[in-house]
Amino acid sequence: MTAPAATQTPAWRDEITKRLRASRVQFDAPLRPLTTLRIGGTADCLVDVESEEDLLTVFELVRGHGLGFLMLGKGSNMLVADAGFRGIVMRLGRGFAGFRASEQPGFVRGGAGLANSSFVEQARALGLGGMEFLVAIPGTIGGAIAMNAGAHDGETARFLVSVRYLDIRRGLMDSHAAAFRFEYRNSPLRGQEGRIVLEGEFRLEPRADEEIQRRKDEIQIWRREHHPRDFPNCGSVFKNPPGTAAAKLIDEAGLKGIVRGGAQVSEKHANFIVNRGNATAADVLALVDLIRETVYKRTGMTLELELYVV
Repeated sequence: MTAPAATQTPAWRDEITKRLRASRVQFDAPLRPLTTLRIGGTADCLVDVESEEDLLTVFELVRGHGLGFLMLGKGSNMLVADAGFRGIVMRLGRGFAGFRASEQPGFVRGGAGLANSSFVEQARALGLGGMEFLVAIPGTIGGAIAMNAGAHDGETARFLVSVRYLDIRRGLMDSHAAAFRFEYRNSPLRGQEGRIVLEGEFRLEPRADEEIQRRKDEIQIWRREHHPRDFPNCGSVFKNPPGTAAAKLIDEAGLKGIVRGGAQVSEKHANFIVNRGNATAADVLALVDLIRETVYKRTGMTLELELYVV
């Protein structure tokens, strides 16, 4: 009897290990612990990219082998499928988490891998503020730019001056922010558009330390009082329609607290879906479908996802 042939390792796995220098490579990496919802299967490959050179190498492999790719920040505002992700998931490492003052007074540069909260604190040390709203958003500067993240009457695009990014077809680019059309929770700089944010330059406002701290405290207190904290979640699931709030529409539809499997519409904030411990992506999507259908039947409005489904 002939023994079965051994399963061959895809050539790109050996190639990516050999060609990357400083970056960390993991195969068959679980994504669940890397998302704030604590949901999702495994990725074929997870790379913590530490240099622009390595990033270019990864995308050379992506193109050459026809692989899928996904950029992952802090894993907030994201739902990963139970089947995981076939291809390469990239996280920008410490090499992309820098912060520095620009030559012009009031201008600073923040790396795409820099945590939003760290950006606010380092700007505060320079006596600069205006983007304190970022402390309400558990993500990175790259995600804030790509999503035009905002909260508490502030949004990222208002302060963004220029951006360095990788266009996967044209290479490394530096552009003025005015070259892009930023919209509510959206921009042409998202990974789905073929552009990967690497660094942003921002124009901030001179502010007293006490004023910055007071604004941070106000935002953090509001979050503790209004956002669910007992269970993992991904932040707002739906964008707010013009003139109203998604949470209000969901609440008025009688859906607050409703459960599907291990997922639940938060009893504290109806635009949050929480993982009560064993939720699957399918559970969350069942709630998403139910909410959209119910709100549409009641109001004629179609809620648009803010959540990014992988």
